[in-house]
Amino acid sequence: MAKQRLGVVFGGRSVEHEVSVVSAMEMMQSIDLERFEPVPFAVTRDGRWLTPEETRAQIDRGDALFAKRIDADVPPLAERPEVIAALAGNDAVFPLIHGVNGEDGTLQGMLEMFRIPYAGCGVAASAVGMDKALQKQLFERAGLRVARHVVVMSHEWAGGDAGITRGVEQRLGFPAFVKPSNGGSSVGVSKVRSREDLGEAMSAAFGMDRKVLIEEAITGRELDCAVIGNDEPQTSPVGEVVAGGEFYDYAAKYLDDSARIIAPADIPAGASDAVRRDAVAAFRAIDGAGFARIDFFLPDDGVPVVNEINTLPGFRPVSMFATLWQKAGVSYSELVSRIVDLAFERFRQREAFGA
Repeated sequence: MAKQRLGVVFGGRSVEHEVSVVSAMEMMQSIDLERFEPVPFAVTRDGRWLTPEETRAQIDRGDALFAKRIDADVPPLAERPEVIAALAGNDAVFPLIHGVNGEDGTLQGMLEMFRIPYAGCGVAASAVGMDKALQKQLFERAGLRVARHVVVMSHEWAGGDAGITRGVEQRLGFPAFVKPSNGGSSVGVSKVRSREDLGEAMSAAFGMDRKVLIEEAITGRELDCAVIGNDEPQTSPVGEVVAGGEFYDYAAKYLDDSARIIAPADIPAGASDAVRRDAVAAFRAIDGAGFARIDFFLPDDGVPVVNEINTLPGFRPVSMFATLWQKAGVSYSELVSRIVDLAFERFRQREAFGA
């Protein structure tokens, strides 16, 4: 039986570029090589796509972990028919690009136009999953508990910050968290302890996005639950993140060992059941498919607070998503195979409805 050609797309324009490169390299080494032939497609920091041959030359460089950056002086994708032809020659594609043009529904839309099965959430779910403000609206409508928050657009802040600052003080209080509405790996996120700190935090967040989310600081344990599935999503055991600093930031996630992952989390069975139930509800609220990781806070009252959904979570074998499934007896290799099977299932559904 011929191997299935699995395109692995990684890199991209996001600040998580180097994380994506590491994830792709480790995936291609760890998948079921009797079933799949991995075909790598690297995307540079300015959004230019490389052929599989060019990509292999890039990843063969002996750079340090999280220091490998994809750089190449090649034309844009629209001027590279050889890349498009190579992409179209795959049986399925596994997107591993975080952020813009990878996690936000645009890559998913392109793959649907090319009628290529792909792993993970569809166009709408990916777009909503990228926007923290929009997903909170859907979570609230689904009856899920979310942190109190304020959404501020860049033109509103530029028009005068005094009223916004008063509103934050009255509705949320301090401390509070300021974050870009569209972003990942806690990049651009600041903890604000007083109104005097707000301006600097807003400037940092607006450097990443035109829409900023200000949230009340929730005191509680940080929990994660992984989901895989289409119509009948399944949940992993619940994991806990114990941050070594103020919060689980980019450095703690990737660059140092200050944070600990505890899986399964040492929480009451009732709390675990509630988190897993709400994880499925959050996944369904955005019309999720394939896989996702849902992040929670667990305050002292025991009622989970949905923080956000990640439709393309960190996908290294040691990342929280894979670790949680390993605790459920699902190996990394099997996890990738299941997600690709779900991609084929979703593709057949779309084809059946002419979508």
